Amino acid sequence: MAYDLQEQEQIDSMKAFWQQWGKLIGGAVLAISVAYLGYKGYGYYQAAQASKAAVVFADVEQAAQTQDVAKLKSAAALLQSDYAATAYAADAALLAAKVAFEKNDLATAQTQLSWVVQNVKDEAMVAVAHLRLATIQLDQKHYDAAIAELGQAHPSAFDALFLDLKGDVHAAKGDKAAARDAYKAALAKLVGESPNRQFIQTKLDALGG
Repeated sequence: MAYDLQEQEQIDSMKAFWQQWGKLIGGAVLAISVAYLGYKGYGYYQAAQASKAAVVFADVEQAAQTQDVAKLKSAAALLQSDYAATAYAADAALLAAKVAFEKNDLATAQTQLSWVVQNVKDEAMVAVAHLRLATIQLDQKHYDAAIAELGQAHPSAFDALFLDLKGDVHAAKGDKAAARDAYKAALAKLVGESPNRQFIQTKLDALGG
């Protein structure tokens, strides 16, 4: 097929363009394709991991219902080792800690809660773990350790809970002045008619002065 001069110039220009940039463009397209496939593949992997973790978590829930601490520890350990990136691992640790505490297995409760503090990125879950660790330390009369736990960083939404428990620790320690200050600070953090307001106020009134 014969081309006129203008068409031939356009063809020559396109050839020159692809000779100069073709490899670069081809490489970029390949890189984008690989990245996209990698992203999709990771998404499928995450979904598969979550599905497998859900099966293990069902064992955790069943063990919690029967108060089987040994089975809870085993299932929670599996989630923490093989599916640590899933929310199920954190949920299992908190649930295992709760049951262990109720069964007076404080060592197991502390181990599970410490795992949450050290491995979970969700700030709310970590705050809950700090509160429960402080409760265990209060129960063991490790007052300074409990106060240190309650001094850890946490979302502002948890301020009242942290201050309330700090008041409990000071009260148990016999430091009424510090307990009053903590309860007053907790009340100041509560918004509106919080159901905790009357409870904290009762504890503050009981201190007298």
